Amino acid sequence: MIHSLFLINSSGDIFLEKHWKSVVSRSVCDYFFEAQERATEAENVPPVIPTPHHYLLSVYRHKIFFVAVIQTEVPPLFVIEFLHRVVDTFQVLLPGIPVLMGLTSSSAQ
Repeated sequence: MIHSLFLINSSGDIFLEKHWKSVVSRSVCDYFFEAQERATEAENVPPVIPTPHHYLLSVYRHKIFFVAVIQTEVPPLFVIEFLHRVVDTFQVLLPGIPVLMGLTSSSAQ
């Protein structure tokens, strides 16, 4: 299952992390940053990134990447659905997030 969750802004800063099963070093995000550099746009970062010891699954919404770190193979759509629900929860609890990020309700993803 998910070991860690990292929230990364458009500047590449990890501004929030949560660990469940074990603490995964932030250095695992280097693989994500490499994939981000290779992508022409933020939306083109692959949703699943294999690393030697982990898999990174990500979604991009409101100019924030939500990156889950898993160690064993799990259905990727299950994790991606969970990440979308995390984003939706933040939207309900903090409805000003799209406004703070410079987005209007019509341009919010």
